[in-house]
Amino acid sequence: MGFAGRVRNLTWRQFMTMKGRALLVGIVMLAEMWLVGCGHYNCGATFGASSCSSGSGGLNSGNGNSGNGAVYLFVADAGGIQGEVLDPTAGTIKTIPGGTVSITSGSINAPQSDFMAVAQGKYLYSGYSTWLGGTIYGWSITAGGTLNAITGTQPLSAPYLVGSFQIGSQAMITNPAGTLLFALDQTNEQVYVYTIGTGGVLAPATSSPMALPPGFKPFNMAIDGLGKYLYVSNEVGLGTTEVATYSIGSNGALAAVGTPLSTPIRQMQGDASGKFMVGTSGGFFFDNGDKTLYVGAIGQSGALTVTPIKITGVPAAVAVQPNTGGNIVYAFDFPDSAGNGTIEGFQFDLSTGALTAIAGITASGANGEFDPSGKYLFVVEAANGVANALDAFDVSASSALTTHVANVGWAPGAWQPVDAQ
Repeated sequence: MGFAGRVRNLTWRQFMTMKGRALLVGIVMLAEMWLVGCGHYNCGATFGASSCSSGSGGLNSGNGNSGNGAVYLFVADAGGIQGEVLDPTAGTIKTIPGGTVSITSGSINAPQSDFMAVAQGKYLYSGYSTWLGGTIYGWSITAGGTLNAITGTQPLSAPYLVGSFQIGSQAMITNPAGTLLFALDQTNEQVYVYTIGTGGVLAPATSSPMALPPGFKPFNMAIDGLGKYLYVSNEVGLGTTEVATYSIGSNGALAAVGTPLSTPIRQMQGDASGKFMVGTSGGFFFDNGDKTLYVGAIGQSGALTVTPIKITGVPAAVAVQPNTGGNIVYAFDFPDSAGNGTIEGFQFDLSTGALTAIAGITASGANGEFDPSGKYLFVVEAANGVANALDAFDVSASSALTTHVANVGWAPGAWQPVDAQ
């Protein structure tokens, strides 16, 4: 069990809507295997059964100590949320005593969460598409890593989540400042916007929900590193054909920037400077053969000028170092039959947008994500197509991922990293 965002945001119910025997087999394999976190993109999804215990799963009890650069990992498995902590000094990932909260209705446990988001490093939100007609729960994160329910967000009714089929990994995200939360309504082609108030309370923004262009079925969202622009990719079949751009007002109001851009970018993340977005065409469902990373230079209005850059493999997802001045990008290539793909690393030139390959990377995995500080990269491993381990690497010590910090047993479930305050 373990650490948001990031298998992809599809449930078994959603898999069954797809056609084709061969496609279904491939999706089932990926459904069991993918698990990803999203930096400030704050998302996650769940597949199959998940367990999290201090026994054979490899999770041992920790003390929640935040005085040594610890990173908390929050996991939304069936029945609630469990907190874990990376202790880089001890080289361990352990469960946080008292860090588990239950989500039930009578005697029935909630299913695994579909979405997870963190704001300001102290508020955690978990979205459910199949629980109580669509809901969002919220908690404040204490200094010790335990969770307290946010008044008024326990739960918040979100019926639009029920119809979000074939949704992307970044379908519920927060802005970098942690003052706004965005969620996609795929059925009605809308974006819901919430303001995050005192104590983490969610309130609908005045303009929410915002309608997307007619026929624009949303799949993923992303926000630039300065929180000025929202990018929404569409879903056409199993690919993306357009990305719509919106400027973000302080009150959460969204204003369209031109017309949607013709581009295959399906999943992207922004660098902290707010100059670039980096993405992939998202070979998640199948190997689409696109050995390309797409670097989008952000213009004054927020419009993207996209440059395709060829790489060695077919990237299914990308992780961009989130800290200010961070200049590392990792691409997680489409996985092999065991469920792991090659990891390709790049130094990112923040003045030109050029990518220079990092030599010597031998680590592989299903997917991965930085913690908010950009110091650690968490990589999910798989065996026989099933997620079974999580590795933590100190990127500040070695961008080639040769400095391994900790390892823990793993299973699918929505997760999110939070740097201890």
